[in-house]
Amino acid sequence: MPVVPCGRPRSTTGPPRPDAGSVTVELAAAIPLLVAVTLAMVSLLGLARDQVLAQGAAREAAREAAIGGDDARASAAARAALPPGRAAAVTVVAVGPHRVRVSVELPVGLPFGVHPVAIRATAVAAREPGPSPVPANR
Repeated sequence: MPVVPCGRPRSTTGPPRPDAGSVTVELAAAIPLLVAVTLAMVSLLGLARDQVLAQGAAREAAREAAIGGDDARASAAARAALPPGRAAAVTVVAVGPHRVRVSVELPVGLPFGVHPVAIRATAVAAREPGPSPVPANR
């Protein structure tokens, strides 16, 4: 059975076509752009993760403060909800006699020389009546 070539025949002996190598140049220009877009998307995922971490830490601290724990115990509860060694600023504020508000701020560094940003989360809880619980370490 004879072999029939598909498409335009290629000449290996003639002069090079004017568009020879253009795909290589286009690919070489597109790869850095694709890498930059991928890194930006990974950074956005990291920001979303940090927002979830901050919200969870604020919720834990508000719960601790609501059951009668002092500010130090609430701050410790927030730091326990974060990964070890993660820097955070925790603020516990009484909002009237029956509520407490906790704010957690996480500094986040970004790639490409972008200035660091701060992720903030706030949780509010109603104070529970009754005596404060006794810490487990006493």
